[in-house]
This record gives sequence, structure tokens and C-alpha cells, in this order.
Amino acid sequence: MLRNKLKIFAMIFSILFWTVSAFYFVTIRYFGLGEFAPPDLDYANVATYAASVGFSIGLLFGLVPLTSAVWFKRRQSFTSVILIGTCCYVAFFAAVIFIASAIGNSMKFASSYLFSPDGLIVIFHLTTSSALYHFILQINKKFGPGVLSEYTMGKYFAPKEEVRAFMFLDLKSSTHLAETLEHVTYSKLIQDCYAELTDPLIDHFAHVYQYVGDEVVVSWTMNQSFSANHCINFFYAFQQRLEGKKKYFLKRYGVFPEFKAGTHCGKVTVAEVGEIKTEIAYHGDVLNTASRIQSLCNQFDRKLLISETLLNHLAETHHRSIAFVAEVALRGKESATKVFAAERLDSTSSTSLP
Repeated sequence: MLRNKLKIFAMIFSILFWTVSAFYFVTIRYFGLGEFAPPDLDYANVATYAASVGFSIGLLFGLVPLTSAVWFKRRQSFTSVILIGTCCYVAFFAAVIFIASAIGNSMKFASSYLFSPDGLIVIFHLTTSSALYHFILQINKKFGPGVLSEYTMGKYFAPKEEVRAFMFLDLKSSTHLAETLEHVTYSKLIQDCYAELTDPLIDHFAHVYQYVGDEVVVSWTMNQSFSANHCINFFYAFQQRLEGKKKYFLKRYGVFPEFKAGTHCGKVTVAEVGEIKTEIAYHGDVLNTASRIQSLCNQFDRKLLISETLLNHLAETHHRSIAFVAEVALRGKESATKVFAAERLDSTSSTSLP
């Protein structure tokens, strides 16, 4: 499961980050002292201590963002998350240092050590490390899972070809809703809708490529484990999430948002583009076709339309409801494209093909 992979990645990153942070501190604190270092200082023990402390902190904090920190991360701004997270971590560190200093000593000694030059240096290092840690986590969240590492490694600095599936997911009657609701309220509606994408994205191995107004472009890597079922199940999982909050939407906005989607797959070119602002962009006819297919949803009164190319990747072992809709000449394409309607996958549905 992608969810488990993300948890493992978060844990590994946390352990590596805090281990490096601990080694950096002891390097500056001890190894950089030169002739002022105690002659009997055991550097091997210092390094072992740094590794054990860094590993322990990383193991602990690798779990925190997956549990208690999730609540405020979904409801606070970028800066607020960094400040709140840093303050919580520093408060934890200060408490641990205070308790450790008080063991076998007086409370007065623990307090004096915490605010001594040595104690303040440790707190300062932990504060900057905590701020950097949360900053990296938020940047990774902004780009999406795995994208930050792709930027760092320069994976797409030179254009590459990939085979991917794309879904263009759009809010139905968006123009009417934008005119009915005031702009700020409409934007809050969009925020609430796309907040429900998180679990379906993780559960069905999807990644957000772009948010464009009230439309979101979702992508899948077509590796050996890929199936078109991921795309169809993702869409209806999102629909189910919205239906679960129907009372909330009606009470707050007076409307219930409904979405339509078009999906296609094939070979695309991916490259890092831009100078002042860079991003990883996908180019190719696949995206245009997926967008055109999505635009047919209203015409044929369907929620989800897929191409014949994507249909060929549907797992044969799954029960499904696929209905041939039409063979249409999409704008910009020479040959006609067969379009199918995909219904929710379950154990009772049947297949209807031409």
C-alpha cells in the first residue's frame, strides 16, 4: 500500500535527519575544539552517543506527524505549522533536558543548567533543527510525495519519456456555483472538496499533478502493478468521501458539489521547466485527450468517461460496469476516439461492451 510506503519514508527521513543533526552538533561541539578538547575525550563513544540519540529522536518524531501532528497540519498555514511544530518539539526537548539534569541532582541545578550557556547552545541547535525539519516536511507536502527528491536529484532536468495515466477532475456546474456563491465562499467550497482527496489519492496510488482553478489533474505511473481499476476506484472513493459530508456541504454552502472526470493514458514527455518558478511539467497528446474526454461528460450525462486505451488496462479479474458511449472525433485528433462510461466497481456490476 502507498500509505505504508509513505509512513516508512517519513520514518526513514526522520531518523536520517535527526542522526545527521546529532552528528553535526557533536562535530561542532567536540571535534571542532582542537587543542581545547579534553585530552581523554573518547571520540568513538561520542560518535556512538550521537548516533543513538539521533536514531532515538528520529524514531520518535517519525511517528509524531502520523498521529498527533496531523490535526493541526490540516488546519493551519505553512508558517503556523512550522512555528507550532517547532515550539512543540523544543518544549519536549527542554522538558527532557530538565528531567535528565534533575536526576540525581536538585531542581535548582536542573534549572540553572537549562539556562546556562551550554544548555542554551543545545536548545538553540535543537530549535534550528526542528524548524528545518518542519520546513522540509512542509515543502515536501507542497510538492507532493516524492517530487522534492526528484527535484533534488535532478531527475527531470533533461526531458524524459514516461507512460502515465491522467484524470481531469472538474466540478460540475462550476460557473453557476461561482456566480451563486460569493468568491470567498466558493473558494472555501473548493478547499473543502479537495481536502477529501487525500485518502483516495493515497489508497489508489495517485498523485496530484496540477490544481487549475476548480479542476485538478491526477496522475498514475503505469508500472507493472498499474490497473485502470485504480483510476475508477479513485474517482468513486472521492465521490463517496463527498457523499459522507453531504449534510456539511448543504448546511454550510447550501449546495452539494458533484464532479465529473475524463481519463486517458499513454506516453508523455516530462521535464523540469521554468527559471523564476520551476515545476515538473508533462507534455503530450495524452493530456489533451483526457481533457477533451472530460468535456464530454455533460454531453453524455456521465460522471466518469475513459478512453479505450485505458479500458485495455482494466483488470479482467474485477467485476465492473463499463458501457460504450460513443466514437467521437475529438478536437485536434485525426482519428475518432472510443469513449466508455465507467461505473463504480463492485461485486454485482456487469460488463457492457460494444
